[in-house]
Amino acid sequence: MVTVIAILVCGALVWNVAGDGRWSTASASARAGDAPKEIQAPLQPGSPNAQEPATPPAAQQPPVDSTLVSKVKGEGKVVALTLDDGPWPEWTDKALSILARNDVKATFCMVGQQAKDHPDLVRKVVAAGHTLCNHSMTHDINLKKRTPQEMHGQMQETLDWIHKASPGTPVRWFRAPGGNWSEEVRQTAASLGMGSLHWTVDTNDWQKAGVPKMLQNVHGQLGPRGIILCHDGGGERSQTMAMLEQVIPELKSNGYTFVTP
Repeated sequence: MVTVIAILVCGALVWNVAGDGRWSTASASARAGDAPKEIQAPLQPGSPNAQEPATPPAAQQPPVDSTLVSKVKGEGKVVALTLDDGPWPEWTDKALSILARNDVKATFCMVGQQAKDHPDLVRKVVAAGHTLCNHSMTHDINLKKRTPQEMHGQMQETLDWIHKASPGTPVRWFRAPGGNWSEEVRQTAASLGMGSLHWTVDTNDWQKAGVPKMLQNVHGQLGPRGIILCHDGGGERSQTMAMLEQVIPELKSNGYTFVTP
């Protein structure tokens, strides 16, 4: 008789907990959550179960301006030299030699595929103290027509290969292949921490029209705070190297100081 009574009492308790006549895990959990909890004293530093203080969050980087930059900062006769489409065997080394002899720092706008194929040249440019610029992974001149994901991928992959060659090296600039800019291209570059770098002087050295024509382009287009575009990659660049041998000393003798953006 005692056993029967005990079974009936337990059944009633189970029925009341479930509420709807079935066992409910959620109901049991909710009720368990209502139970008073043991009050514990805070753990003292050095105690076995004490947790280390949380690492403070890294300082947030200021947003990058997406405005297209076509002139360098400064006053008067300051000029920036930029070289696109490298790094390239032979021609990047020759450019570095010319720059070193003339004590000039330049900005190298690197194509990601070239950085992937020639990491040693990336490191040489960095070791010489020059500035790096992202010039997309495949030099896609139609980049502004791509999807946002494709734009981002072209820029990010280039950054990845540059940083694989030279970890931690800042890449503060992006230059759109062909100068084909759009608001979305500039905003995407800014989202990756890069400003958008254009130019004021186009040597048109890729046309290989001869050194005199290249020099004419420079002297005809250059003004205070100008940015000169030429190439250390994309093919044979002997005319460009010959032009640099002449134009750098000429500009210096005319009172120009070479800077980076």
